[in-house]
Amino acid sequence: MVFQDTIRIRNEDLTGDWWPFTQNIEDILEKIDYIIQRFDDIENEIGEVDGRIKNLRKVLIKLEVIDDRFVF
Repeated sequence: MVFQDTIRIRNEDLTGDWWPFTQNIEDILEKIDYIIQRFDDIENEIGEVDGRIKNLRKVLIKLEVIDDRFVF
């Protein structure tokens, strides 16, 4: 059963008991935290790759493989 199905099943059972609603909110917040962590990880990886590209460019310029005016 996927995350969304669990939420839907609990929503069908909402009568006078607020437990399913609060549990749904907690599950959604947990999923949002996970997504934020993944975005942070991806952002860090992008920063690392950007740094590597800049270092590679400097090395290639020093080795005179590319011209200093070549920008990427």
